[in-house]
Amino acid sequence: MRRDHRPYWMHAFWERFENAWARHFLHPHFDRLGPASKLTQPWHIELFGPHIEAGTTLNIVATRDAKVRLTVWSPADQAGRISIGDAVFIAPGTRILATRSIEIGHACLFASNSTVTDSDWHGLYDRVDPAPEGKPVRIGDNVWVGDGAFIGKGVTIGDHAVIGARAVVTRDVPAYAVVAGTPARNVKQLDPARPMRTRLDMVGEIDGISRFMDDAYRKELTGNSTLGWLRSRFFPRRGD
Repeated sequence: MRRDHRPYWMHAFWERFENAWARHFLHPHFDRLGPASKLTQPWHIELFGPHIEAGTTLNIVATRDAKVRLTVWSPADQAGRISIGDAVFIAPGTRILATRSIEIGHACLFASNSTVTDSDWHGLYDRVDPAPEGKPVRIGDNVWVGDGAFIGKGVTIGDHAVIGARAVVTRDVPAYAVVAGTPARNVKQLDPARPMRTRLDMVGEIDGISRFMDDAYRKELTGNSTLGWLRSRFFPRRGD
């Protein structure tokens, strides 16, 4: 399909259904989840373990073949946690795995199949240790993590940094740096003097985000009809 043929009422119904499903089955697994979250296909989002929290306007998109997993697995004396800031976007296939602490700042972007972990999960010589060693990970504000990137234990990433696709990050990344490769190395430094727009500028205002998204869908789906959607599903033609 080249465009969305659904009538607006169908989108609104589906939106209410997804939101209700997420409130019933997912929200209770967060220690804290701020208002105005949007969890798309929430039945493909998996949360495991305690101490998982997120701020306002969290947006997670999951699919059947690319689930999103937020996992805390740690001994009782370590009390591992995952903390996610405001206006964070998480794409399908992302995994965030903590045994100690993973802290994610505001307005971060995680592309598909990215991984963040604070542990190797097995020792080099003891590969059955039930209490794997972990080193906290901290990701600053407005960090963009590219497709398939890996961020390992003990790493701190500065504000506004960019992690290139398929990069393997095992060392700290300075603010405004662009890194790429395996292992990741600095390939560019962004200009901190230039103004930068972030997701907080678009979705950070809780009262306005629902109106903004609803208006966008109303405009996109204008002119669509139930019969037109049925025709596109069962009798597609060139241009649909």
